[in-house]
Amino acid sequence: MLILLFIPYGLLFCWIPFVFPYKFVCKNCSNRFTNKTPSFANFRVNTVLKVLLALLPTLLMFYILIELFPYTGLGRIVALPFIFIINLTIISLGFIITRNLKRHRYFMAWFGIILLTMFISTALYPQESRPHVFVQMGYGFSAIKQYDQALSTDLDLVLSTNSKRDVKNPEERYVVALYKYRDQIPLDGTYHIYRDNENGSIPYWRNTIVNSLDEIPSRLIGHHKVIWWVLKICRK
Repeated sequence: MLILLFIPYGLLFCWIPFVFPYKFVCKNCSNRFTNKTPSFANFRVNTVLKVLLALLPTLLMFYILIELFPYTGLGRIVALPFIFIINLTIISLGFIITRNLKRHRYFMAWFGIILLTMFISTALYPQESRPHVFVQMGYGFSAIKQYDQALSTDLDLVLSTNSKRDVKNPEERYVVALYKYRDQIPLDGTYHIYRDNENGSIPYWRNTIVNSLDEIPSRLIGHHKVIWWVLKICRK
């Protein structure tokens, strides 16, 4: 189940047009057929629509990254257009390179191109006050894997990025400990998620007060919600 933690949903969505049945007319005999896994030649669409379809995984990755890793600062303003241009260039070259390929090689080539654009989107995505996205993913996997070793004292780990941290992944370990010892959390309005934003690392407008256990997932930020969701499935 841990593979669901950071599953690239954009890759799944991008292949929807190649899975559902479609109808087309044979150019030679004018007969109608229903089939799957068509080539773009069977779609009477212009080049712009083809490019937009190929860019869909990139746009979905942007959304996922912004939701799960929001600490970009002003770097997002520069990085996202830069990533978009790089992926657009790769896709445009892909259409030139693959136009004469046979069907199976065509789909294999585009599978690789889509994976490449998604990798580039993640690799170049900025983080101002946190480690790189790939590092945070590793921290999340590590914290979940060490669930049985999580201690209640992990709830007191230093979370601020402005202070010297006790461990490399305090936030992920905090979320795991929060789930493991959730029954010990007071629900009288005195407990605040992330310990009441004690060091100013959480936006002031976020409600951090916990009045019930059901409120905790909505109080978590970014990929911490995914960690909680995975633990809820795997560690009931």
